[in-house]
Amino acid sequence: MIGLVLAMLWSRRGRAATVMLLTALATAGALAAPVYLARADDRIVRTEVDAAAPAERTVLITGEVQSSGGGGMAKTFESLAGGWLDTPGYATVFSAQFTVQPAELEQATAAQLGTVVYREGICGHVRIVAGRCLMGTGDTVLTERTAGRLGLRPGDTVPLAGSRYDSASGRYLPAGAPTSLTVVGIVVPRDGAEPYWGRAGGARDAFQVDRRTLDTFARPSELQSFDAYPLPGAITVETLPALREWVTAAQQRSSDGARLNTDLDVMLDRIAARRAEVRETVPFAVAPVLLLAWAVITLAVSTVIRARRFEHGVIALRGVARPGRWWLATGETLLSVLTGALLGFTAAGGWQTRDAWPYAAVAVLGAFAVAVTVALRTVSAPVSALLRQVDRHTARWRGFALEGLLVVAAVVTVLQVRGRPGGVALLAPALVMLAVAVVAGRAGPVLSGLVAGRALRRRALGPVRLAGVLAGFRLARRPVGARLLVLLTLAVGSLAFAAAATAAVDQRQQQQAELDTGAPVVLTVDATSRVQLLRAVRAADPDGRSAMAVVPIRPARDGATAAVAVDASRLAAVALWPTGAGAAADVAARLHPPSPGTPVILTGAALTLDVTAGPIDRPDIVLAATFAPLDGRPTTIVELGTLVSGRRSYTAPTPMCTGGCRLIEIAVRLPSYVGPTVVVTLHSPPTTDWRVATGASATPGAGGITFSLPMTTQPDAGVLRPAGGLDQLPVVTTTAAPDGVFKTFGGRPVPAALSTATRLPRVGTAGALVDLEYADLLAADDGRADEAEVWLSATAPPTVVDALRAQGLTVTGRRAVADTRAAIAAGGTALGLRFYLFAGVLSVTLGAAGLAVAAIGTTTTDLRALRVQGLRRASGTLVEPLVVVALVAAAGLAGVVAAGVAWAAVGGTLPGLAGVGVPPLGMPAATVAGTLVLLAVAGLTAQATAARR
Repeated sequence: MIGLVLAMLWSRRGRAATVMLLTALATAGALAAPVYLARADDRIVRTEVDAAAPAERTVLITGEVQSSGGGGMAKTFESLAGGWLDTPGYATVFSAQFTVQPAELEQATAAQLGTVVYREGICGHVRIVAGRCLMGTGDTVLTERTAGRLGLRPGDTVPLAGSRYDSASGRYLPAGAPTSLTVVGIVVPRDGAEPYWGRAGGARDAFQVDRRTLDTFARPSELQSFDAYPLPGAITVETLPALREWVTAAQQRSSDGARLNTDLDVMLDRIAARRAEVRETVPFAVAPVLLLAWAVITLAVSTVIRARRFEHGVIALRGVARPGRWWLATGETLLSVLTGALLGFTAAGGWQTRDAWPYAAVAVLGAFAVAVTVALRTVSAPVSALLRQVDRHTARWRGFALEGLLVVAAVVTVLQVRGRPGGVALLAPALVMLAVAVVAGRAGPVLSGLVAGRALRRRALGPVRLAGVLAGFRLARRPVGARLLVLLTLAVGSLAFAAAATAAVDQRQQQQAELDTGAPVVLTVDATSRVQLLRAVRAADPDGRSAMAVVPIRPARDGATAAVAVDASRLAAVALWPTGAGAAADVAARLHPPSPGTPVILTGAALTLDVTAGPIDRPDIVLAATFAPLDGRPTTIVELGTLVSGRRSYTAPTPMCTGGCRLIEIAVRLPSYVGPTVVVTLHSPPTTDWRVATGASATPGAGGITFSLPMTTQPDAGVLRPAGGLDQLPVVTTTAAPDGVFKTFGGRPVPAALSTATRLPRVGTAGALVDLEYADLLAADDGRADEAEVWLSATAPPTVVDALRAQGLTVTGRRAVADTRAAIAAGGTALGLRFYLFAGVLSVTLGAAGLAVAAIGTTTTDLRALRVQGLRRASGTLVEPLVVVALVAAAGLAGVVAAGVAWAAVGGTLPGLAGVGVPPLGMPAATVAGTLVLLAVAGLTAQATAARR
């Protein structure tokens, strides 16, 4: 019997090869889902690792180690934490640091402190600018910024002493004998973003020494740490379980002596969430592919079995038992299906793909079931029907019942996806399109017969019109025509729906990328201060049309809205303005209204204030002043001394103000609790107009201005600000600000003049914009431009970057809208929706295969009979090509209707498409038109091949 089956295979090897190739295509189509998921997983991991913050990629273990005497430190932390850091695929770097103060100072403030740092293997990761690297005891190297700030160069000697805090005086005191360090080199990191440098990066403002020099200092304690960073290939899909297990165990071992500090688990959670998002879509998007694959296999097997009906009739007539007849009917088909499944599994990379077996099993078992069902149903017909080679008809009520159940299932899934998206409800698009395809399959033959009948009743029929009439009757009377129409409608509809989803996603991603980026190009720069950033950008682009200074105030995290400070005078010219956000010029005007006065400028190497203080019985009330140097250096706070009762002069050096400084505030640092009122009189003040905190007062008099400052819990209770600036910070926000205040740089809450907008660049619908110049005036920090940016307009010339560098800005990074869009496109939901297009292409490929199979297997016996009866050759040869063209045209129309119905029903509820209305129609229209042309070419080519045969 086996030999007979093999002989049957060989005798009709062409048809067997067709079934085998179609099964291979079906298996490969089913494996497209796991293959795509595997590639998407790899891309998600790479993207998340590349975009992760240093704290999410690295592991940091720190511990404060107390001195064991003589400059030595206990080795407990170093040995314990070093053995603890067994993170898979990670390298470790040991470091230690402590605070020092100039040896000549008996007392020091926090601003006068420095840091001595030892970092393992530093000389292998820096480039020497001047001098050499560390070699002997007492050597130190500095970065260019540190050397410039301290005025040091190679060969200079710096005496330093370890520092300890004295709580009684509130000052820092020497911890022991001083140590002299010799500056032997000026260095810069080879790559400041190299993982070796840890979270702080390579720009460390410290004295870098080796381990021997570190141990020459007397210090009460030092902060030791281990940085662990991933080596290439450490974070992959395969290593995620091991990393998760390590993080869980490490978090349990963390203690006060060795504290674990890592957000690696946050990144792992984000990767897991992105992978889950892909899996919400991909398995359901492959459903139409499987349905079409099984339908095409049904056509192919049916074609093979129908060609052998006479043989099976003879076998049955000769009395062969039913099991033998079944084996002969299914043997060659099952062997072809099995061989094709193995070929498809291998060709699609199933042996190397994770979780490929379940998808392959579904595809192959479905193909087996379809093949066996079609074969057994065909050979189970009466012997007379087999010998006459006529089709076996099914009771119509069964077909209508099944199709009715399909329509009901489509309606139920639509209702479910609207009520609770996700899960099986994601099959709704496929079910809706299948329901429309089934209706088209019912209506198509009926309409075809009606049109052909009406045309036949006309008296004059030319060759082409007669061929069209015959083609219409063939479509109306052959069951395979209705089946092909259902198959092609589902294929075209799937691709049209996928093209619409892709167009909508592309549009949304572009809009989101423009909103998140804020400008066509964003440069990250290293600036000394916000003032210097503003001046440098304005000098590099004097016309104000190409570049804009930007400093983020805070990101959107932990429930806080994002806030960004921009140079409002350039906002309209540079930023990408979102749709529906109002006029950019109007927002810019609201952010930067005319200043109510002129700032107070002081010039000189020292500041002296003549102050009379009322009775003060506390030793911890300090008088300080805050200045912003006009040359762009960071904002500086100087302490003029402890405030005492009576009149006296308070003086502090202000070398940063020799070129001029803007006076930001004078502060009487009061305790942060309710207490008595402190009365202070400024004689010959720098200005006569001041603003004070709520509850305080300023009274001008002949001898100066007297301030009454009650002790309260307000953080700015003793702050005196010149009134030449703003009393309220203009804020344009998309959300409500609590109590009408805004936290500017340094976290200081200031009164805000609020106005609203629906959407704003960079912050979107949850954030605020302020003017950088005004926000800096009311800031409470040192004026540094952390994470500073320069936004470039679409018309910015390439030379603007060189101009920025010439103004002293260091460009450390560049990000364009395309980069942001690529990051968005790598998200789980975006990748899942992208698979719809891939599945649509597979569906059309299977549809073309089904059309080709049907064309090759079509019998032309009736046409030959008509030729004998006088049908012209010209008309006869056009019938089958017109059948193909009519099928493709009808499927195109029905497929577009199916896609439109599916989109209207569930398009706006799928993951990543929530709230999307009508998608851009250009891409779907072009895709459908190209698809119809390719289907017509495939069908006509197959028909021509069959005709020649």
